[in-house]
Amino acid sequence: MSNIFQEISPELSATPVREVFYPELPRLLPYAYHPKAAQIEIASNGWIRKHLTACFAGEEELLFFLRQRNGIYGPLTVPEAEAQRALDIADWYQYVTVIDSSVSDRSALGADEGAARRVFADIVADFTVEDGTGEPAGADTPEVVVRSTAEVAYGTAAKDLWRRISPGLSPAQKRRFGASLAAFLRGCASEIEAKLTGNVPDYETCIQVRLDSFGCDFIELMTEYGAAVDMSEFLPELADVHVHCRRQMIIINDLLSWRKEQAQDDKMTVVRVLTEREGLGLQDAVNRLCELVEQHERTYIELRDGLLAGPLGERAEVVAYLRALDHMMGGSQEFEYLTPRYYGDGSVWDGSTSGWLDLDAPIVRFRAEPAALTPEATGQAGPPAALRCPVDHGRAPGSADSAAAAPATAPAPAPAPATPHSNGNGHRSAAPRTWRVATAQGAVPVLGHALHLWRRPLEFLAGLPGQGDLVEIRLGPKKAYLACHPDLVMQVLLDARTFDKGGPLFEKARLLVGNGLVSSEFDDHRTQRRMLQPAFHPSRMPGYVSLMREEVEAVLADWREGEAFDVSDAMHALTLRITARTMFSTSVGERAIPEVAYCMPLIMRGVYQRMVAPTGWQERIPTPGNRRFDALRERMHAVIGETIEDQRRAGADRGDLLSILVNARDEDTGEGLSDAEIYDQVMTLLIGGTETTGNTMAWVFHVLAEHPEIERRLHAELDEVLPDGRAPEFADLPRLDYTWRVLHETLRMYPPAWLLTRATTKRTELGGKVLEPGTIVMYSPYSLGRQAGHFEDPERFDPDRWLPDRSAGVPRGAMVPFSAGNRKCIGDTFGQAETTLTLATIATRWRLRPAPGAKPNVAVPKASLGTGPLDMIPTPRSRAVRPDSLTPSQVS
Repeated sequence: MSNIFQEISPELSATPVREVFYPELPRLLPYAYHPKAAQIEIASNGWIRKHLTACFAGEEELLFFLRQRNGIYGPLTVPEAEAQRALDIADWYQYVTVIDSSVSDRSALGADEGAARRVFADIVADFTVEDGTGEPAGADTPEVVVRSTAEVAYGTAAKDLWRRISPGLSPAQKRRFGASLAAFLRGCASEIEAKLTGNVPDYETCIQVRLDSFGCDFIELMTEYGAAVDMSEFLPELADVHVHCRRQMIIINDLLSWRKEQAQDDKMTVVRVLTEREGLGLQDAVNRLCELVEQHERTYIELRDGLLAGPLGERAEVVAYLRALDHMMGGSQEFEYLTPRYYGDGSVWDGSTSGWLDLDAPIVRFRAEPAALTPEATGQAGPPAALRCPVDHGRAPGSADSAAAAPATAPAPAPAPATPHSNGNGHRSAAPRTWRVATAQGAVPVLGHALHLWRRPLEFLAGLPGQGDLVEIRLGPKKAYLACHPDLVMQVLLDARTFDKGGPLFEKARLLVGNGLVSSEFDDHRTQRRMLQPAFHPSRMPGYVSLMREEVEAVLADWREGEAFDVSDAMHALTLRITARTMFSTSVGERAIPEVAYCMPLIMRGVYQRMVAPTGWQERIPTPGNRRFDALRERMHAVIGETIEDQRRAGADRGDLLSILVNARDEDTGEGLSDAEIYDQVMTLLIGGTETTGNTMAWVFHVLAEHPEIERRLHAELDEVLPDGRAPEFADLPRLDYTWRVLHETLRMYPPAWLLTRATTKRTELGGKVLEPGTIVMYSPYSLGRQAGHFEDPERFDPDRWLPDRSAGVPRGAMVPFSAGNRKCIGDTFGQAETTLTLATIATRWRLRPAPGAKPNVAVPKASLGTGPLDMIPTPRSRAVRPDSLTPSQVS
């Protein structure tokens, strides 16, 4: 582990200063120092020197670590704990911080993901309880692998910590401890992989990894240990409180540690996600994250107070834990300001928590004005307007001053939760805006607007934003509201508890996917996502990409020059095989694939027809169509059921998705999934991985045929990245930037999920309209992507609109092909890799042109937006490319 600020070149002082303004965060929660904080910090530093010296390159590096004041984190987060427990917690946090620092160092654990995982496995073994006696597994077991001195030190320290901590844990807490440590180390390994591969994830993937690598599970467990309580039986009731607690802490950490993270080139940080994945400027990213901190903190307080006002508020141990959790959050934020870890070796905190921060100087502090333009240098009282922060960051009520004035032993009173007004780019508006609420034109008696949605839905939806920001439409006797403004869409997507999955789309979708991940309501979804998330862990992506390459190559082997084929059918068949191969690795699974391919499109069409029907009586009549629909559902259920049964009989983990589902266990209850629950998840993943991706691929070949100049630029990039005409490998995907922009623009104009619905769970307000519980709320990615107010010339296919400098002005809610919030598509990274690889492989070798008379038919889309039958003719590409191949930007 090396001093990361020594990596900053001294010549930087001669370069232009880069600075960013950090606004005052609300600090609505109390913080206090343990009465013996100084003694605990000193004793904990001594424990580090005694047990973990071998983990440092030398005395200088050890002293640098101790100067970061990591030993004060424990006394700050458990200020009311018994002194010995506070010391145990301080030593524990120092221990995991040594591991975290080594992970960030490319000369230590951060140099080799595989070696790090082996070390992590040993650490988990040193903490794992064998027999409930408190002794770690392996304590008396001879070593089979020769460990380095650092690895031995990790093990010795682990045993000492476990000896002290385990007697104070219940059996349930001991099990959670092992799982939480494994999750932390798994997250650390994912961060190493991201750094070594250079991959910057999307926001939700980053958050999921950070939930592990930040140690959220064991932070909550150590909070229980400090308060001498056991919350194991109450975890389901505490789940929502923990969600906002965790996210508040992660975002604050990523905000304030950004100088360190950028110096170490860490990829797994939400600041980098917003700047590199979403194209925001650094100041815009900081502003947006500060708003999220406030939202999470206020929501946490609202949920905490709700628990205290209910039956759990009568349980002394729950009250004690929530009080301790307040102190943990407040103390953790205090630590983020005082540690020299983020502000430079030798920095001393002066109590300031807001101001301009130099990103390059070796030692920094918050300043009232930019360092480059001090009053002494400019003769002005403050920075010129051009360099002032573009957002009015007024001190929030209950911020540092007011929180410090409150008694340190009781939670500071929090203002009522409020929803900040936004202009769509993450900035607060100066004043609440006035929303346009309207009723859609063209309703007819009894049916309302159902005929429009039946006969010409895309045209109808595209016209509604011109009528209002929130538009009422009628589906027979039912009222529904379409959120047309991006800010309203984001309000719906980010508040999944109030705007839960429901409405006609998801009610009818349950005919196909039951209570799967896509259609399940809030409480079930949280459990399901946790159980399914391992299947989409970043570490699995290289294996998935290898499998994708095999399937694409197999399909292309059957193409013949000049022989027309239905590109929609071909792409659906391809994506179905890719999805099915990741899901089923058995011979029974292979037999299921053609059955699923036959049944699924017919069932999807029936689901959409039932979704827009003004009443439900039509589907109950035993017509030939309804009988056929029911028979197809039964046929699909039988095929998937046979595959599940085969996997249960085998029992082994074959490395496929079905194995993960069959072997998954809820970490809170230990229970597995029933056959019915597995069926629902299989159907959800099959549809998500086939229907949406297949439609996207069909559309992109249609678009390329219509825009040969875009096709030429695509070919230029492919010839540069893949000069030998091979299919791309996992490492090639980040270099296919223009390829992904073409796909992203395709998703804007032809989003597969073109209409989605939610249902309100309580009385709420949207766009100034009060909505009662059970109200249907809709949003249309198709309509959002066609709005001229958010996209210049929206009917023009322009991949370059997704260049960072141009896309920065697009409101978040205007482009949500994968949704957002905690209901964001779990397989978005999988889908991006699949579409990028498929397009690159095919376009490297073939051009596709429409057969005479062939064109897309989208007048009445199915449940997802596809081209319909679309015959295209393949022609081999001639690839006469110079060694200094043109880049996409050089091709006109």
